[in-house]
Amino acid sequence: MKKLLPLIAASAHLLIAQSEFSFSPHFERLMGEPRELVAALRTLPWKSTLPSTLTGLERRAGGPTIRVASVDRPVANAGRRLHFASPDGDVWVDILELPRNETRNLLGGALQPHSGILDAEQVLVFTNHGSAGKEALGAAVFNSGRFLLNAGMGLPFAVRAKAAPEADLRAMHAAIDRFQALVAELARAFLDPAYADFSPKIAPKPEAVRLLRLAGFARFWSEVKYNFVYLEKRPDVDWEALLERYLPRIAAAKDDIEYGRILEEAVALLKDGHTNVYPHARPRLDGPPLVLEPIEGKPVVTVVGNLPELAALRPGMELLEIDGTPLSTIIARDIDPYIATGTIQDRRLRQMRALLRAAPDSTLKTKWLALDGKTIDVELKCDSSKRRGALPSRTMTRFEYRELPGGIAYMALNTFDDSRIVKDFEASYEKARDARAWILDLRDNGGGSSDIGYAILKHTLRAPTKTMAERIRIYRPTWKAWGRPQDWQEIEPKTIEPAQGPRFDGPVFILTSPITCSAAEDFLISARTAKRATIVGEPTCGSSGQPLYFSIYGADVRICTKWDRFPDGAEYVGIGILPDVPAARTRRDVAVGRDAVLEKALELIR
Repeated sequence: MKKLLPLIAASAHLLIAQSEFSFSPHFERLMGEPRELVAALRTLPWKSTLPSTLTGLERRAGGPTIRVASVDRPVANAGRRLHFASPDGDVWVDILELPRNETRNLLGGALQPHSGILDAEQVLVFTNHGSAGKEALGAAVFNSGRFLLNAGMGLPFAVRAKAAPEADLRAMHAAIDRFQALVAELARAFLDPAYADFSPKIAPKPEAVRLLRLAGFARFWSEVKYNFVYLEKRPDVDWEALLERYLPRIAAAKDDIEYGRILEEAVALLKDGHTNVYPHARPRLDGPPLVLEPIEGKPVVTVVGNLPELAALRPGMELLEIDGTPLSTIIARDIDPYIATGTIQDRRLRQMRALLRAAPDSTLKTKWLALDGKTIDVELKCDSSKRRGALPSRTMTRFEYRELPGGIAYMALNTFDDSRIVKDFEASYEKARDARAWILDLRDNGGGSSDIGYAILKHTLRAPTKTMAERIRIYRPTWKAWGRPQDWQEIEPKTIEPAQGPRFDGPVFILTSPITCSAAEDFLISARTAKRATIVGEPTCGSSGQPLYFSIYGADVRICTKWDRFPDGAEYVGIGILPDVPAARTRRDVAVGRDAVLEKALELIR
């Protein structure tokens, strides 16, 4: 079962641009007008009749695959299909009629080295294999209807990480010019002129924007009404009345940024971490080069950038005020109304990430509480994007293996969104199996695919164990007419079988934090059900389920459609999975660099 990582960044998309990357200016170009064109193709209405010819391209027979940038992906269950290519074969365009889930599988599996955007409903990348002949520019979008548009262009040079030849850099600029022209031509061929202007730039017509926003909000409202699994558990939210209350605000929004904030405010009312809106238009924000985290329930700096103006700050200091305003006021007024989450621990994480964000290059006057009880004032400049090297770099690998004193195997499982972590684990398994005890660190694991986690967990099982129990809403229109309550489909837990061959039979300790979420929580459910691990740390994120993904004008949306519970029916969504042994860092731990959670696990082993 696929579960998306909790999306706590500003966007649902994965944006990649390597530091000291020769092609960084080309990445910035790709994120400019080409990205605007792709967004228009994704969210603006298409013509009712799709084009049968494309300027400069020849109609050709399609094969069993399509090429998404540099990766060939199999096509199954396609209805109508058109394939076009340039005479030299360097440029290709596919139009496919596909179910949404099929599109998500097709694009979501198109993993490749790249700089750009690559997710399960949108692609805009140039690849960087570092090998001439493998590189490509690619764009793919799933329209809000049922059609996938895929365009690509080969690059006849290697995209090197550093010190690329000047000729290759010039060739990339020329390639992006040509690719941008191709995507613009596709936009002219596909977009409905009733909604889109084509000069001087391709964009929604000013008179159509208000209608598009209203239609987008109505679609969002309708999908929540019929598909949000916890709607009946939100008695304080009158979703029927919300449509009439919000439509005038949507109609009066002065720009797409305000429209996006209204969407975020509406979805936050549902208080669910797997139900989110990701607006395309956002105000430009930056922050100072430091990291703020919730420690002992307080906003505490845990990492300080190496800059003279930050010399007065030390890890462990608590933030008290910003520009003379108490943090409680700022959070209640500017942050909490837009946070979509169901637990206090996840909410605090999101608050910390938002607190010191402001206009780029602006300054914030802050007050801090030191460990000795003294307060200090520090002026912070919001320019960390310009000074990335000021913060100590932390390399987050998907898997880490260490042998600790006393015959203890420590393994950090930092993601279940990459199946290669199973091979990483198996490569260390023979060494780890001889250990006295295991520590599995899930504190940075935001989820991914439940099956990836189960493939690791099964090596610890002594007997078959259950996964989570699930329930899905059933909507019967006639029951609505009769005034009867709607029904539920209960899905029995599945069974995880122990791994074949030798298994680890020693004690297992799992470290958790509020970041531990979704598929990582599914891992914990089965481990606890099997009585196979002691959970040490803090309550988890408390959010799981299967989201429904779709796009509306100006935003991407996901809505939780499945209610997950422990096999015995115990709830954890909106609560978090509580540890068997609570442990958390204090301000003083942060100040001295002490890992109190790991130390607690080691103490239990000893």
